[in-house]
Amino acid sequence: MSQHIRTRDGRCLHLIRRGSSEPVVVFESGIGANRGSWTLVEPQVQAATLVYDRAGLGRSTPDPGPRTVSRMTEDLLDLLAAAGIRRAVLVGHSLGGVVVRHVAHLRPELVAGLVLVDQVQEELPHYHEGKRFRLVSLGYRTGALIARTGLLKLLLRGRLHRDFPPEIAREITEEELSPGFLKAAAAEVRALPGGLAELPPLRLPQVPTTVISAGRTGPAEKRFRPVLIETHRAFAAALPHGRHVLAERADHLVPLQQPDLVAAEINRLL
Repeated sequence: MSQHIRTRDGRCLHLIRRGSSEPVVVFESGIGANRGSWTLVEPQVQAATLVYDRAGLGRSTPDPGPRTVSRMTEDLLDLLAAAGIRRAVLVGHSLGGVVVRHVAHLRPELVAGLVLVDQVQEELPHYHEGKRFRLVSLGYRTGALIARTGLLKLLLRGRLHRDFPPEIAREITEEELSPGFLKAAAAEVRALPGGLAELPPLRLPQVPTTVISAGRTGPAEKRFRPVLIETHRAFAAALPHGRHVLAERADHLVPLQQPDLVAAEINRLL
């Protein structure tokens, strides 16, 4: 069921919910990504599910404020409250991993388990390099300007999301190549270092938690990927109910490249 809910400040967030049992598996996408991230994972989950679009991404309205982790966490908590969800398994990819851990820190009674998919580890210096993320943000903003001409859709339509069902591929691609989507993604990227710096130290999750690391090295990751994998492994080992899994056939885009593995780890927690 597709619907919109309102945040505490009146903005609309778009969600799609399937089933009504609890715990509900709730998906939080990576930076600059919408519900499409979970297209290949969600149908394999053996429970009720909820996917949604963060502010400005997909069918949700934009947010005029800074898109910090705290702001994203507030939106997710508003979403859970409006949807009447009292118990959830939270699944977060990349920056989404920090968001769902922040929810577990603030409202542990809501969280039955966590699946953290190649998550951001906020203590690593890599994620605090402001210049790097300003340049990436500039790339998104440039893309938004090009998108206004229609050139991006002309060049990329039919090339993205070839593994998706055709109707879903067209819908998600249309959204991702829109100026508004790219502008919202730029805002998320630009706010990342500052948003991580302002977070309080997050308590270690006390619920069953699976940490999935991408096993393949993506572009510009030659030095960083081994460090991230070891940090993920150490993080999982420090948890009372932690498990570390290596997605050997995927780079950072694990939900798109090894969706079966992600779904299997979610189903293990149900």
